[in-house]
Amino acid sequence: PTGLYGIEKYYNADLAAGNEIRLTLDRNIQTQSESVLRELMEKFGAKSGTIIVEDPSSGKILALANAPDFNPNLYSKSPIENFLNPATQSVYEPGSVFKPLTMATGIDLGAITPETTFYDSGSVTINGEEIKNWDLKAHGTVTMTNVLEQSINTGAVFAARKVGKKNFLKYTKRFGFGEKTGIDLPDEVTGSLKNLERKNSKEIDLATASFGQGTAVTPIQLIGAFGSLANGGKLMRPYLDAEENPHVVRKTMSKETSEKVTRMMESAVEKAFVAALPEHRIAGKTGTAQIADLERGGYTEEYNHTYVGFGPASDPKFVALIKLERPRAILAGATVVPAFRELARFIINYYNIPPDKTTE
Repeated sequence: PTGLYGIEKYYNADLAAGNEIRLTLDRNIQTQSESVLRELMEKFGAKSGTIIVEDPSSGKILALANAPDFNPNLYSKSPIENFLNPATQSVYEPGSVFKPLTMATGIDLGAITPETTFYDSGSVTINGEEIKNWDLKAHGTVTMTNVLEQSINTGAVFAARKVGKKNFLKYTKRFGFGEKTGIDLPDEVTGSLKNLERKNSKEIDLATASFGQGTAVTPIQLIGAFGSLANGGKLMRPYLDAEENPHVVRKTMSKETSEKVTRMMESAVEKAFVAALPEHRIAGKTGTAQIADLERGGYTEEYNHTYVGFGPASDPKFVALIKLERPRAILAGATVVPAFRELARFIINYYNIPPDKTTE
């Protein structure tokens, strides 16, 4: 049998005809991504992990690493699931990493600005269900920028309710969720927006979706949506064949909106400090999402950790996603965020990108 998985399966006809496929992958960024992922997996005993690095201006995939993987020389010894590509073939609820997209929706529609304030009492009750903040705190009067800085769930709910379910769903689809990205890899899945699309969906479904719970996405969809924040509002089709040309799928938001949300994300990075670099402006967001209990309903006490960020914020040259499934740590700030900083520093040095941060 030939071409059962991955690039080989997708381009099997071309390869069988003796044609070569040159990939967009950058060998050095790929090697570094694999190294960072290996360390993360070992240190935190995660069940699986994924790293994707993309050029936001074109959609070129610069690195794509998954763990656990397999030894090509002894592939018959690996379990079959190791041959699947979680970046494109597995879905998960992303959690708070979704909040910048909620903010982008509200800002693009003129329903909120980065300076819009609301009063956070620590919880909000909708359809009889209570939503609390991850830190179980009440933050008082805060701006939408503060909401991203401190990852306040009730603030994301406030922003989503300002735009309403119909608009929220429209923008979520505009960001590429609920459809295939069209990447040149086999058997891509679409994720699910059922909680927002069904006729009898409730206000609570909109509320939880605002901070990335209830909707199911793939890592490749998520990095594409963040790519559109980085490049001024264009959703690019991701691709691996170096002979391809960049393709704009659609406009997701205005350039002004993307710039405002980028500044909000930058502020979140600077305040939390963990992902910040001394000389370069970085924009990013963490997500620590409880994993749904598919047997009993509700959520387990296990988590997925995600970080998506891009830099330098003044003219982004890369957007990177790091995801860990069920690591032995509760907060993403301890796992994927330091790993992102290490990877971002490597890429910036490798590309020899001049500083864009004004230092005192």
